[in-house]
Amino acid sequence: WDTGRTSTLDVPEPVGSVALRAGGGLVAALRHELVFCDVDSGRIEVVCDIETDRPGNRFNDGAVDPGGRFWFGSMDLAEAAPTGSFYCLSADSTVSRAFGGIICSNGPAWSLDGATMYHVDSTRRRITAYEFDVDTGTVGAGRLFVSDEDEPWFPDGVTVDAEGFVWNCKWDGGRIVRYSPDGTADRVIELPVSRPTRCAFVRPDLSLLAVTSARIGMTDAALVAAPRSGQVLLIDPSTKGVEPTRFAG
Repeated sequence: WDTGRTSTLDVPEPVGSVALRAGGGLVAALRHELVFCDVDSGRIEVVCDIETDRPGNRFNDGAVDPGGRFWFGSMDLAEAAPTGSFYCLSADSTVSRAFGGIICSNGPAWSLDGATMYHVDSTRRRITAYEFDVDTGTVGAGRLFVSDEDEPWFPDGVTVDAEGFVWNCKWDGGRIVRYSPDGTADRVIELPVSRPTRCAFVRPDLSLLAVTSARIGMTDAALVAAPRSGQVLLIDPSTKGVEPTRFAG
């Protein structure tokens, strides 16, 4: 962060999500592979292959729970069929499936006490809040947290701030919405891009919100209207984030 230096690591498949490992390096969900990445050496270690029998699927968003497990979901590339599932990678490299029936998996994120997990099915325009047991990594009953079914946009990536509020990017909505823990919209930040995809608190003191955005599928006219599409934006959110848990494996 101090130098602004960037580096690139080549991996064998498109990347759906990454997380930091406690022992250094990254864990990443690629199209159908889970891998460990040694950033310094460039070495890629394949942990396992999943859903290779579903060529129309790929892994998408993921995050580490407060207990150090890496959770990641898959999606139907056509965003039409509920062929996606939600998985957990434990510290011993075992993978378990929590639930299926997902069209496009995004998230997850957790409440400050770890008792609630927020998961997004973007195509269905729903954010679900699940009961969660941090000690066992068990996903319990779910309830509707936010519905965007009557909106022109789709809920995408989520994160939780130090006050326990949930931030959600709105694909085709050009905004981020901050929700209170009861699901009430607390604040809206309009963006100069139409397709924000994921947000995360950055800087050593976690006082800035970094927002990734997409330009895939946009028409020439849409790109003229939103020329910063595809860039990473930095926003002062007037609140701070929570130090992310690293994958324990």
